[in-house]
Amino acid sequence: MELIAIAFMLVAGGGLAAFVVAAMAIARRENEPSEVARPQRDSVAASLLFHIVSAGGVSADAAMRQVRRGAGLAALVTRGIDVTNWAETYARSASPEQRALLLETAVQLVASATGPIPLRQYAALLDLSFGLGFQTDALARLRETYGFEYVDHAKDARPRSADRGGSGTPLFARPQRARPELLAVLGVPEDATRQEIGAAYRKLVAQHHPDRFHGATPEEQSAAAGRFIELTRAYEELLRVTD
Repeated sequence: MELIAIAFMLVAGGGLAAFVVAAMAIARRENEPSEVARPQRDSVAASLLFHIVSAGGVSADAAMRQVRRGAGLAALVTRGIDVTNWAETYARSASPEQRALLLETAVQLVASATGPIPLRQYAALLDLSFGLGFQTDALARLRETYGFEYVDHAKDARPRSADRGGSGTPLFARPQRARPELLAVLGVPEDATRQEIGAAYRKLVAQHHPDRFHGATPEEQSAAAGRFIELTRAYEELLRVTD
C-alpha cells in the first residue's frame, strides 16, 4: 500500500509540474507576439505597404513589385483595406521594434519616388503611424530623416518648391512663425503640452483627411487639402519649438 501511495504521489506531482510548465508557456504566449501568427502578420504588413505604395498612383503590379523588392515580403495582399484598422491589427501581434520597422519601411518605399508624393499617400502614412500607436511626431521625424515632400493640393497640385507666379519665391517660403501663431492654427492654448498639441492635431487632421472628401467637388477637395496641409505644417513647425 505504501508503494502504491508513493507511486500515486509521484504521478500526481509530475502532473502538477507539467500543468505549471504548460500554464507558464501559455502566459508567455499571451504576453509576447506569437510566432504562430507570423504568416498572418506578414500578410497584414504586405497589405498595408501595398496600399500606401498604390496611393502614389502606380499600378497594382508595380506596387506589388515594390513591396516585394523593397520590403522583402511575398505574403498574400488584400486590397481596398482601411489602413488605420489594419495597422491596429498588426500592432496587436507585433513587438515595438516590428511596428517601428514597418513604419520606417513604408517611409523608405515612399521616399524612393522621384519628386513630391501625392497628399493622399502622405495621409495614408499618417494613418499607418496612428494605427501602429506612435506619437504624432514619429512620421514627421522620419520625413525629415529621409527627406521627402508632399504636394500642396488635392488636384493638379504644385510641389512645395514650386514658384509663386514666377517670382522665384518658394510656394511655402515664409518667415519662421512664432509658437503662439502655430498654436492658434491648431486651436490650442499657449500653455498646451506636447501631448495636448498632438491630440488636437490628430483630431483636426482626421476631419480634413483627403479620403473624407473623395467624390466631393473640386472646390471642397481644394479647401480640405489646404486645411490639411496648414495643420500639418503648423504641427511640424511646433515639433521644433515645443519640449
